[in-house]
Amino acid sequence: MRFLITAQDTAGKVTLNRESVPAALKKAEELISDGCWNVEIVTPDGGTYQPGEFDALRERVGAAGPDMSLTA
Repeated sequence: MRFLITAQDTAGKVTLNRESVPAALKKAEELISDGCWNVEIVTPDGGTYQPGEFDALRERVGAAGPDMSLTA
């Protein structure tokens, strides 16, 4: 599974990918801490989460079970 993390910084747009929700959330939060803006996570099924919705993504993972891939 690929979770895309996009953000904007002074150099331009940044797009990264991670294999799990926890890894995507960690990177997104690091980017915010580094001063990036327009940070969002796009899930493999096309869902888009802004920073204010990261808790909803965490809850969704809890419902998906231990694999944290959102394939359930």
